[in-house]
Parts: sequence; C-alpha cells; structure tokens
Amino acid sequence: MQKKYIILFSAISTLFIASLILNFYLWTKSVNSLKPTSNIIAFSNANSRDTYFTLHNVRAAHLLGSGRGVKVGIMDWFFGYANYSNLYADAVNFTQNQRALDGESHGLWMANVLREIAPNCDIYALAVDFGDEDKKVVNMVKAIDWAIENNIDILTYSSGSFSKNNRPKIDKAVNKAVQHGIITTFIHYDNPNNLFPGGFSSFNEGNREADVNILHYDYNVIMQEKYEKFVGLKGDYSQIKSGDDIPFLSLSSTSPVLAGFVAILKEINPDLSSADYKDILVKTSYQTEYYDWGWGRYWNAPRTVDIAKAAAYAVNLRLTGIKQENISPSAPSAPTISQGETPSPPNSNSK
Repeated sequence: MQKKYIILFSAISTLFIASLILNFYLWTKSVNSLKPTSNIIAFSNANSRDTYFTLHNVRAAHLLGSGRGVKVGIMDWFFGYANYSNLYADAVNFTQNQRALDGESHGLWMANVLREIAPNCDIYALAVDFGDEDKKVVNMVKAIDWAIENNIDILTYSSGSFSKNNRPKIDKAVNKAVQHGIITTFIHYDNPNNLFPGGFSSFNEGNREADVNILHYDYNVIMQEKYEKFVGLKGDYSQIKSGDDIPFLSLSSTSPVLAGFVAILKEINPDLSSADYKDILVKTSYQTEYYDWGWGRYWNAPRTVDIAKAAAYAVNLRLTGIKQENISPSAPSAPTISQGETPSPPNSNSK
C-alpha cells in the first residue's frame, strides 16, 4: 500500500513539474508570436497605457476612502440582476419589461465600472427602460422620486441627451433631487445643478463645458466586432469617423467613474453639498495632454480629476473646516507620455 502511494505521489509530482516547465515556456515566448488562430487574444502593451487608476490617482485615494456606506443609484437597463444580484444592494424595475433588469449589457457594465472605482459603495440598479425616450423619462422621474424617498446619495445616468420636449421634466426632477441632497452625475446634461462629466475628447455639451474631465476609455469591456474592424484599419486613423469605430471608447463610463469619485469624497466628508463636492474636484484637478490610442492623436484635457488630491482636501476640510483656495495644479505621479513622443500605433496585438 505504501509503495502505491509513493508511485502516485511521484506521478503527481512529475506532472506538476512538467506543467510548471510548460507554463514557463509559454510565458517566455513573445506574445507577438501567437498565431491568429490561437484562442488567446494578447495585448502586448496593455499595461503601458494610462487608465482611470493612473490618470486619476485612484489607488492613492483608496487609502483614504472607498465609498463605504454611500448609496449610489444607477439609472440604466440590462443590469444582469438575475445572475449578478450580489453586485447590488437592491434593484427596482420601473419598466414593464423584466429584461430591463435581468438582461446583461449596459447597466451591468456601468455597475462594474462603479464597483472598481468605489469598491465599498452600495449600488442600486434602477431599471428605467431603453429605446423610447418618452417612456424612459417617465420612469426616470419615478426613479428619482424613489431615490429621494430611500435616501440615495448619488444618482448616475449614462445615455443620450434629452429632447426639448422631455428636458423640462428631467430638469424638474433633478432639481428636486439636488434640493434633497442627492448628487447627480449625468452625461450629456448641462443642467447647472448636475455634476457634469466630460471625456478627454469631449468637453462641451449644450450651453456649458463639463465641470471635470474623466478618461473616456474603459478597458474592462471590448466590443469584438468593433475591435476586428479597428484592427482592419491597420493604423490608418483617417478612416475613423466617430467613436463607433473604436472598440474601447466609453463616454458612458465617465458618469459612474465620477459617481465613484463623489462616493469616495462623501465617505470622507459626508455633510457637504453637491456644489461643495464639485468645488473640491475642480480645485484639485489638473490639466494634462493625453495620447489617445484609439484616435491616434493627442488631446489637451483641462480639469482632469485627481481623486487622491481631492480626497486629501476633503480630509483636511473635515478636520479644519477651512477651504483651501490655492491648490497646486500638479498631475498624479503616474508615468505619462511626454509631449512630442508618439507611441507605436495600435496593432492586432495591442489594447
């Protein structure tokens, strides 16, 4: 019996060592040598690219806050609630379509982005429909009233702008929410009471510029058809006509990212107004020049959020009660691409 165990142990040890050797061999091979028929998609320079965490200094901010106890409502659709209910503190369906809550697409994406930025906030899935704007706006007004009644701290919305007919209804609801202490972070929405996020490639919407700017790429999600089409351009950026031609473009994510930033600040200093949080984010922001891998060009991005500096400001404000007026406009310490340096364009093995 003992001899059998020895033989079995030797066989397992041999397989384990062989597995280590094989994995080491595969790891040391260049990712560029992978054949197109491989079931692995390799992005050779993925970790050299700026992300939310480098450009906005998120990891340093997490030393001070992570959104714990802050209630954030996402007004969207397709939250994947049936399979991912543990992602949410609660969910409410304001539509007549259960798929608006259980389908897996845009809302689930936004919730995952928010969880990454403010990992300990409480996320509420508020399904408000898709497609028909009139129905969506009616449901959004109901969702905002529900948020007021249930003491939601932040509301975020990541879809298209509102028509002239529906804009007054949304304005009335948002203004009411702000009066009850809710902070809103809606994209494509220039209401002065809204904390308005812009992407590095887009700073204006309607009658005013965005309050702060957020990296407009989210690398957690890849649109495969868009990616294959993008690779087919072979670096000819002149063929890019809009964001629909870029597989990673995600203006939608700027809204939950900004909501996550506010959640971090609200955990640190919970008694401030929406205007106060906006003031902190703007005062501690900085200007940067960003090389856009999708468009193949530089963007000059003003008012880029440095959430670590904003969090430190919020801590100081809570301890002293004194608002600082002069904040040095320095960028986060993460590595950036210098002016004039042109990185290699994206290729079939880059992300």
